Amino acid sequence: MKNNSLYRITVIVTMFIKFLTQLYFFNKRNPHWDAETKEKWEKLLQNQASEYRYKAIKLEGLMIKAGQFLSSRADLFPEVFLKELEDLIDRVPPVPARISRQILEKEWGRNIGDWLESISDQPVASASIGEVYKGRLHNGEDVAIKIQRHNIEKIFKTDFKALRIVLWIAKRFTKFGKQADLKSLHTELVRVMGDELNFSKELKNGVYFKKRFHDNENLYIPHYYEDFSTRRVLVMEWIDAEKMNNTSFLKKNNINQKQLAERVFQFFMDQLLDDGMFHADPHPGNILVKRDGTLVVLDFGMVGEIKKQDALKLRKIVQGLVLEDYPLVVKQLQELGFLLPHANKHKLQAILKQSVEAYLENGIGTVDQELIGEIFEDLQELVQEQPIQLPTEFAFLGRAASIALGLLTIVDPEIDFIRLGKPVVQEWINDTEEEEGSLQFQVLKDSAKPLLAVPRNLNEWLQGPKYARRAETRREWRGYDHHRYLLLIGISSLTFFISLTFLFVSMLMALEELLYVTAGLSTFSIVMSGFFLYRHKRWVSGFREND
Repeated sequence: MKNNSLYRITVIVTMFIKFLTQLYFFNKRNPHWDAETKEKWEKLLQNQASEYRYKAIKLEGLMIKAGQFLSSRADLFPEVFLKELEDLIDRVPPVPARISRQILEKEWGRNIGDWLESISDQPVASASIGEVYKGRLHNGEDVAIKIQRHNIEKIFKTDFKALRIVLWIAKRFTKFGKQADLKSLHTELVRVMGDELNFSKELKNGVYFKKRFHDNENLYIPHYYEDFSTRRVLVMEWIDAEKMNNTSFLKKNNINQKQLAERVFQFFMDQLLDDGMFHADPHPGNILVKRDGTLVVLDFGMVGEIKKQDALKLRKIVQGLVLEDYPLVVKQLQELGFLLPHANKHKLQAILKQSVEAYLENGIGTVDQELIGEIFEDLQELVQEQPIQLPTEFAFLGRAASIALGLLTIVDPEIDFIRLGKPVVQEWINDTEEEEGSLQFQVLKDSAKPLLAVPRNLNEWLQGPKYARRAETRREWRGYDHHRYLLLIGISSLTFFISLTFLFVSMLMALEELLYVTAGLSTFSIVMSGFFLYRHKRWVSGFREND
């Protein structure tokens, strides 16, 4: 049944609606969080992850790809959730070996024995798009042979249709969906994942990354055999290594997990702050480690690209965070398309400043949890109320960054991103300054940086009391207006009920004159109540938009 389009679409869409409904009613029933609520939440997520894993293994295709992404988010989901989905990384039920061998011979146009001395009877790894067999060439070299799963292209095309329906539902019934450009996101997903089905493009990407990081002693990218590779078959050097999140393997081989996390962090920083292609699918099955601690990066089927001007803006964002220049950060976010022109930039600057300063002063492990809760509440309110969006071209950049974040958190739960990022940023600033002028100019510019920050900081200090007074005045006037509207609504409603009582009395006693007076007064008072309610609602909407 998994090859039946209607069946696949029905199962995927129904499951999404079910999960969405469960989350909605859970939040409705649990407005306040405590230890018991957290336990219930984890249990709900575990049950959803278990159901998702079962159906993903049954249906395969895009569901496995999405499950791989979710299974790497150790920073967002509890351990019980991650354990339910970890099998989706490289333990997907294999295709019968005879079918894979038929695909291999068809792609090569010859018998397997013409090019291989031997090949494993079963795949050593089985994932969403391809299966990996271990083989040996006639010259004695061991190779990894990646063969595309049978019928996978048709399955993905069907899943893209189901995804379109899921995104439409999200657009109509979720706050995130109403803010994001989900139609463009669907187009980008089809393009990038469509490319992943073409192993010839993965070969080209792998060669690019091998050249780009050839001088990195701590990172190794396998050699590709172009003569043996086709659109549905990819042959590369065999590497003995384990998944990076296999902490027992790391401890057994005395691999320093902090140093390993630092090398992975550096690898991603090199990609995310420089123009060019970046690895968009860095889940644990694609980031391996050898016994000597060397990193091995695989699977370049899903890649994204950062344009030179966008890379410069991303660097300016990092520069703004390091130099505490939050207006610069917000400006770059707007130029990158994350903020629409009428977004409340001052509110975003305040939240950025609060969150970064809390991190810098205490470190992520010791930040006051109550303060973190307040910051996340502010961020959630900001995302819900302000015109913030995720540009389509950055969807896979955000995906890669989030997967890497989850992976690093598994390897080193106490990782300090600020400490690791400072040398990278300093090196970037030094390189930039060398391009701009002489050594004397660099020294002068370094010396001037604190002075240049003085006017801005002094202005903020001088303006602070004035802003505080203005804010206090606004709060007082808002309170006055709020109570004024409530008083008018109350008087109108009270008048309506009193006049309604006399209206019934006049009808029972057949007092015609009193009947006309009370009927008119009842009508007038109910109209005024509705009018004041409408004005109050407009007033509330107005000052929220101005905040």
